[in-house]
Amino acid sequence: MTAPKYLSWENFKSTVLIAGEQRVHRVTDTPLVEVFGDGVTNKIGLWVETPSGSEVPAELSRLASVTLREVNHNGRNCIEVATSTVSLYRQFYHFSVAVTERIIVEKRPPLEAVTLELRCFADLLETKPLLALERQIGLIGELLFLERLIRKIGTRAVDGWIGWLPEPHDFRLGYLEFEVKTTISAQRIHTINGIEQLVPSKECKLCLVSTVLGPPGEGGGFSLTQKVAELTGLLAGDVARLEQFNAALKGYEFRPEDSMHYSRPFAIRRPTAIVHVDAAFPAITRPGIQAVLGPPAARIEGLSYDVNVEGLEHEDGTSVFESALPL
Repeated sequence: MTAPKYLSWENFKSTVLIAGEQRVHRVTDTPLVEVFGDGVTNKIGLWVETPSGSEVPAELSRLASVTLREVNHNGRNCIEVATSTVSLYRQFYHFSVAVTERIIVEKRPPLEAVTLELRCFADLLETKPLLALERQIGLIGELLFLERLIRKIGTRAVDGWIGWLPEPHDFRLGYLEFEVKTTISAQRIHTINGIEQLVPSKECKLCLVSTVLGPPGEGGGFSLTQKVAELTGLLAGDVARLEQFNAALKGYEFRPEDSMHYSRPFAIRRPTAIVHVDAAFPAITRPGIQAVLGPPAARIEGLSYDVNVEGLEHEDGTSVFESALPL
């Protein structure tokens, strides 16, 4: 190992971090450690030589202000760590120096040095919020129904996907509304959130769409990431609807760069089904609460309950299911 050559932050800023230019400061040769200033794409970064085949820890890919990837840099296998957040430039430079100290002085493996220092810099550790499993399952259910609609009425089905907006139901196409519920239990038992969720909009008819997922067989199934990719392919010929689709995913806090975290496979355990939300549906609504409680019903602000719709459903492939979909 060679002795590290450090610059002060002021010297680095004035000689390497130059607007419109790409410059590099080599801290040490063996192993290679270089800090670069990219004034073209506006970022500061660190290259650290690592053994070939080194795996980037999954936790590091979730850092909100830092990108991390394996690269071939001048014939050497390296980990590139970088940030485009201007307010973190100075701190990132000191982070780079600290990583070098870990490698040279403490003789830490490069990836371990990077990991340890990233954990030490609190401002660099704002993690991206990932979708909890329950939200992933819910989004998969909506994507499956969207796919079913696209195959029936074409890409205009995307116009009806409004669940990501501040709307009470997931889909509205004309006077037809659909509330998609997805479960991984064996029965069609779904959680209803709020008194208004099973109340149709004025002059609309509402259906609950019941989706039941389960574990796939060996080598089968699909993940949230795969389902997003499939729908992206279906919409590839309609640029405007594809943009709407991506906006909806963003509204649900699904980001393409997080796709690796949504690889858990699922299978459709039972056919998708529709349940008409009518007078016979076991829904708890404000008028119902009013009838029981009287004036105090106005004090009920929120309500969540589970409803079993077994025996009320009409599965995909039946004439009732088909007639409930838009034309």
